[in-house]
Amino acid sequence: MRLCPKHKPGAYAAVMALVAVAALLLLPKPELLDADTYSDRIYDRNGQLLHLGLSLDDKYRIRVPLREIPPAAREALLLYEDRWFYEHPGVNPASMLRAVWQMLTGGRRQGASTLTMQVARIVYHIDSSSVSGKLLQIVRALQLEIFYSKDEILEAYFNLAPYGGNIEGIAAAAQVWFNTPVSRLNLPQILTLTVIPQNPVKRSPATPAGLKNAAAAAARLKELWREKHPASADDDLNLPLSSGRFLPHEAPHAVRRLRETARGKIAATLDENLQKQTEAILSKYVKDNAGRGIFNAAAILVDYKTAEVLAAVGSADFFNEKIDGQVDGTAALRSPGSALKPFIYALALDQGLIHPRTMLKDVPKNYGLYTPENFDRSFYGLVNATQALVYSRNIPAVDLLLRLEENSFYQMLEKAGVKKLKMPGYYGLALALGGAEVSAQDLAALYAMLGNGGKFRPLRWRKDEPQLPETAMLSPEAAFLTLDMLSYNAPVDRRRLPFAKHSGTPYKVYWKTGTSYGYKDAWAAGLFGDYVLVVWVGNFDGTPNPAFTGREAAAPLFFRLVRQIAAGRGISGDSIRPDGLNLSQADICAATGDLADAYCPQTVKSYFIPGVTRIKLSGVSRRIPIEVASGLRACRHTPPSTRLETYDFWPTDVLQAFARAGINIRKPPAFARDCAQMASLLPGKAPDILFPADNSVFIRRHGQKENRTIPLQAAADSDASVIYWFVNQALAGQTRPGETLEIVPEPGRVEIQAVDDLGRSAVRNITVKLID
Repeated sequence: MRLCPKHKPGAYAAVMALVAVAALLLLPKPELLDADTYSDRIYDRNGQLLHLGLSLDDKYRIRVPLREIPPAAREALLLYEDRWFYEHPGVNPASMLRAVWQMLTGGRRQGASTLTMQVARIVYHIDSSSVSGKLLQIVRALQLEIFYSKDEILEAYFNLAPYGGNIEGIAAAAQVWFNTPVSRLNLPQILTLTVIPQNPVKRSPATPAGLKNAAAAAARLKELWREKHPASADDDLNLPLSSGRFLPHEAPHAVRRLRETARGKIAATLDENLQKQTEAILSKYVKDNAGRGIFNAAAILVDYKTAEVLAAVGSADFFNEKIDGQVDGTAALRSPGSALKPFIYALALDQGLIHPRTMLKDVPKNYGLYTPENFDRSFYGLVNATQALVYSRNIPAVDLLLRLEENSFYQMLEKAGVKKLKMPGYYGLALALGGAEVSAQDLAALYAMLGNGGKFRPLRWRKDEPQLPETAMLSPEAAFLTLDMLSYNAPVDRRRLPFAKHSGTPYKVYWKTGTSYGYKDAWAAGLFGDYVLVVWVGNFDGTPNPAFTGREAAAPLFFRLVRQIAAGRGISGDSIRPDGLNLSQADICAATGDLADAYCPQTVKSYFIPGVTRIKLSGVSRRIPIEVASGLRACRHTPPSTRLETYDFWPTDVLQAFARAGINIRKPPAFARDCAQMASLLPGKAPDILFPADNSVFIRRHGQKENRTIPLQAAADSDASVIYWFVNQALAGQTRPGETLEIVPEPGRVEIQAVDDLGRSAVRNITVKLID
């Protein structure tokens, strides 16, 4: 069949149109948004922007879905740029004819580009000032309409349109020009942003002139808006605008760390308010103390319940090259001095070596080639464990490290993720006094572990970080006792008194200082409320300064931060409590740290961990007969020629410790000449264990939850008032004679010992069997 000549032109046109459509369909699907890179955006835990970075092509560009763009922004754009957007196929023929006519007749030039054409020009980088460029723009616009929906094209425009300078997309423009998320733009801001892409150079709000030009263009749009929305109040359209860029650079050290671990939109655990508060206090402290040679400091604040980092200040001034301000002081490895001592004591508590009132020797001591000294170069002789920790005595800490299970302290540091640890033998006993370098972040995680009941978890910097399994490093009991011991440490503005809780606030502060060898680093670390705070003062280049001591340089900054943060957060009360823990209290002889006997002149209460803590009966204080006439020691008490007096019979090594510390101890007098030997045995008999019987066998089933306890009961002589019970040589508790103490021993052979307060004892052995 042949076409009539008069139909040939129409047929040819139809064929060409089909060919053009086929060509467009055969072309690869164009990329709209995935071809571009976007800015890293880091937000704090409350959604406040901390940092907006450049894309790989140096643009500020934030991808935002159409559903998050205010409806008013969409409506204003269509009203201003393309009213027929949802009706035309990508090209508006009427607009193009009108534009050509205006050009031919010399009228005011009008743009004919649809939103789709504008997106095509941006995506394909088309120069549309020439005829060929305009034709290519039209072809690409038609192609976009074939492959994408109208909403997808509109979303692309809102994400790619130029808004002045190197800012692309309405979300970046809203943040940079108006310091607000796109979802919170008000109407005047929306109208202003709508007109900028038409002339982004002259209408950029970066300057007052640019903002004025944008406002003038927006005034025309405002009239169109009023025509469409007559009910719009003038107040809604005349909200004040301001010019200038809003590009936050908060928490620069933390932001740099976050950008190394993630890209795009990052929800940090940081709290902008706490971050700014910490930065301001730290900066002012450094300025106030510049006369003492203090020019730099760092601090990190952590929620110990979640291990989330709330504030991290890496230096006094990120942009100060003189202090190497861009070095992150919270991540730098430095000697901690005594800041790690609490964890030696915690392990000693967990291994049953001490309780808070255990007496420790603080005397000059030589450990082969290693001869540690105390910071003040003095020695106290005997101190209890709490005082030794609070006063940061070096010899007791080294002694305890020596007594710990092999490498247990080193293994704790290893499990905590301390970087660049050398082999254990490299440090030796110096590990107790800061021999291994750690960071403020390491210390924060370790102190958070104490608050978390001995369970360690790595610090979290991002809200979307997975919660890693907790690692049990200490028992909850040892963690609590360590913090309780630290609560006796006085703030820097209060005098330290023995065994006085020193917070001076409605909340407790559990803290410790550290000073590195050679006065290069000063530390303060501790807990208050739900927070862990670690402060470092020093120089990144390691320049020493006699002012760099924990108590004099770091502690004042620590307490400035504690008090300001606590006041701002309304912290009160105390979340560190012994409720539900396996802890008991015993009467301890204050002078010896052992269980009080009948002759102890002063007793105190002390916590211990039943079944773990090894405590012996004191036996140091004894009543002996003294001859009234000579004052010498008699063989036996024969009143009225003798009287009974109480003396402390210290072991020879303890007497030497007192002597080295310059402490005079009242010693018992010598025996009288006619006294051949002292009375060696006390009258009376040992306790009688009523239950359990010797060699008894107790059967327990797997999974049995009830009737697992075994009662202990003993009778005693009339001169005994307390029975101390030991299970496998570990103190399990104390009762009065005739009272019952219940225990839940582990399966196997169990030794039970009852000791009265006069030192007399009895032993029973039982067996606990576990069956199916």
